[in-house]
Amino acid sequence: MTWRSFRRDLLLLPVATAETAAMYPVAGPTETALYAVTVAALFVRRRFPVPVLVTALPVTFGGHLLIAPMVATYEVSRSVERRRTVYGWSLAFFLTSLGPWWPSLPDAWRGPDDALLFGVLSSALMTIGPTAMGQLSRARRQLADHIQELSHAHRREAELIAERAVVAERARLAREMHDVVSYQVSLMTVQAGALERTAEEPAARETASVIRGLGATALRELRGLLGVLRTTPGDAALRPRLGALPDLVAGSGLDARLEADLPALDALKWPAAVEEAAYRTVQEALTNVRKHAAGAAVTVTVGLVREGGRTALAVEITNTAAPGGGTEPSPLPSGGHGLTGLRERAEQLGGEFTAGPVREGFRVRAVLPASG
Repeated sequence: MTWRSFRRDLLLLPVATAETAAMYPVAGPTETALYAVTVAALFVRRRFPVPVLVTALPVTFGGHLLIAPMVATYEVSRSVERRRTVYGWSLAFFLTSLGPWWPSLPDAWRGPDDALLFGVLSSALMTIGPTAMGQLSRARRQLADHIQELSHAHRREAELIAERAVVAERARLAREMHDVVSYQVSLMTVQAGALERTAEEPAARETASVIRGLGATALRELRGLLGVLRTTPGDAALRPRLGALPDLVAGSGLDARLEADLPALDALKWPAAVEEAAYRTVQEALTNVRKHAAGAAVTVTVGLVREGGRTALAVEITNTAAPGGGTEPSPLPSGGHGLTGLRERAEQLGGEFTAGPVREGFRVRAVLPASG
């Protein structure tokens, strides 16, 4: 029983009290006591509708105190599913409410009896009214449930249509990336491999080897991304983890070192989104160093921090200034959205992201909480 239902039930007390006070001179103490039991039983009528009506039938026979039995009849009609059961108990209430006029039944064949006719009509109205109202309430409740089910089905259908549209768009993007980007990166990797074998200068061969390695890594990540795009949004997908950071740093072609206790970090079971965000932060920072500060020394630090009572993963990439005190224009294209994307990724996880110049260099820092 909810608090709202309990408050409605409390309204029965003054109504029943007023009825008892008005009818006590003709009802007497016995019928009044039975009525008190019936009123008390009404508070559990929603859980036990039929037993409460059975409790109310004896007082109904007296024909004086009828509000509580009518409420019990209404609850049976509203709560019981089988109509035969409802109509059977309604008939029992009707026959019981005829109690005061039962002595007149043997004389009914002799001629019309106005008192008996009044009793039958009043009992019929007192039975039909609560029964009909209970059936109406039940029908309204069933209709509301049906409307809710239809609404849920329509929402689910709309979600499925949206998911199908997303899957179709992801498949289209996967085809475009495979046909355009994958081809260009593959061609770049092949050319770098050829240069590595034919170049005479060691520095050129080393540079070509780095380019070929980066191209191969890009192809692997591209294949993984294509796999993600070709799966449904709810499917699990391969994501870069913290354990891949050593290979990322070592294959960057930079003077970079990694400072992190990876076994200890892996033991904490970070969410996949946090590990991916950490990996992408390091990846983007190293890319920016190659573009804007080639030859600079880079330090990648990954560790734990405590902020606001939460455990978070702190990722910091610091590089010195480029040799010669300046930066050479990079031939690599830049969309200008890398750091913005990292900031958005960190904020979506409930973390923080900062990037800016520091003394004699540049620093990128992301704090990624274990839970948002």
